[in-house]
Amino acid sequence: MDNQKRVLIIEFCNFEDYPIGGLLSFAKNLISAFSNDLMLIGITTNKKDPLGKWFKKSINGTLYDFFALARYDISITKHLFPDRLATLILLNYYRKKILSANIKNVFIQRPDILLAIKYFGFKNICYRFGGLENPLLFSKYWYAKYAAILFDKYFFSCFNNVTTILASGDEDAISQMILRSRGNITREMVSKFPTRISSHIFRPINKSEARKKLNISNSALVISTTGRLSCLKGWKFMIDSFAEFEKNYLDSQFYFIGEGEDYNRIKDYITWKGLDRKIILSGKRTPQEISLYLNASDLYIMGSYKEGWCTTLVEALACGVPICTVNFSSAKEIVNQDVSGYVIDVHDIPLFVKAMEMSLKLNREILPILSEVKKYAISELKNDLLKNWVLI
Repeated sequence: MDNQKRVLIIEFCNFEDYPIGGLLSFAKNLISAFSNDLMLIGITTNKKDPLGKWFKKSINGTLYDFFALARYDISITKHLFPDRLATLILLNYYRKKILSANIKNVFIQRPDILLAIKYFGFKNICYRFGGLENPLLFSKYWYAKYAAILFDKYFFSCFNNVTTILASGDEDAISQMILRSRGNITREMVSKFPTRISSHIFRPINKSEARKKLNISNSALVISTTGRLSCLKGWKFMIDSFAEFEKNYLDSQFYFIGEGEDYNRIKDYITWKGLDRKIILSGKRTPQEISLYLNASDLYIMGSYKEGWCTTLVEALACGVPICTVNFSSAKEIVNQDVSGYVIDVHDIPLFVKAMEMSLKLNREILPILSEVKKYAISELKNDLLKNWVLI
C-alpha cells in the first residue's frame, strides 16, 4: 500500500491482549488483515515502551509505527479515572505529535475518540459502531448515565467529519441509532459491517480431543460462555438458568471463559448458590484455548443485555457448537433458529432453560454451516472494508 494511503487506527487498547472485548478483537483483526500498512495509536502495558512519541513496536512479529498515550497495568480492569475521559484528554494533549505523522486515513470505533479528534483536521475518517447504544447508559461508572443525553448531542455532531460509517448491528439497532442522531445520520450513510474472526483458529475439531487437552471428562455435559465478566453480559441470569438446568442434568458443568471487573462477585454468587463444583471460572485464555473450550462444549450460552455484532457468538458459531442466547443486536442474524441454535426474546429463566434443552437436540453433525461462517472470516475483511471506504 502507498505510504500516503496508510491507515491510522486509534483505539484504547495495546492491540494484543488488553483490555479484552469486542473492540480489541476487531482491532486485532484489522492488524491481521492489513499488516504494517497500519499506524497505531493506543495504550501500552509494557514498561519499556516510551509514552507520548512515535516509535517502532513489534506486535506478533510485525513492526508498526506506534504512539502510546498511556501505560496501564494489565491486571486492573476498572480504573478510578474513566478510560473514555482519559483517552479524550490524552489525545488532545498529544495532538501536535500525533498530527506530525501526516496521516489522512483514520479508523476509529469509540465515540469518545471521535469526540476527541473533532478538530484534528483528518481528511478521511471511517467510524465503526461496535455497539449502537449510548455507551454512558451501560457504563461501569454509576454517574455516567446522567451525562447520556448531553453526550449524544455532542457525539452525533461530530459526524460532519466522517466519510464512512460502518455499523456492527442489526436493522433495528441501526434504526434506533439513527433516531438518536436527530438528523445527523441517515440510513443511506450507514453500511452494515459484521465483526470478524480467524477461521483458522475458530473451527471444528474433535470434541474428545479438545476435552483431553483441557482435562475435561468425556462423560460430562459441558456448557460454556465467553467474554468479559460484567453484569451487562448477564452472568447472574446465566448462573440462575444453569442452576435450574442442572437439576435435570446432574452431570453438567458450566465454564465461564474470560476475565473482568465482576470476577469476585461471580465467584461469591456461585458459592452462595452451592455450585462451586459445577461452575468453573477458567479465567483469561488465548484464542486457541477458547477454541478448545468451545469445541469441548455441548452447548454455548449467552445472557447479555447489550451487544454489538457479537464476536464471541460468531466464534461459537464457527466452532459448530449449538447456541442458546437471549436476543440482542445481531443475535437473530448470527444464529440460524432451529439449526445452529435458539434465540429467546426476554430474560426469562424457564424459557431459557427450555431453549437450552432444545439446543442440545440439534444436529451438530451439520454444523458449522460454512457459507454462514465465511462472511465473518478475517480473510474477507480488508477487501470488504475497502469496498466501503475509499482511501486517499
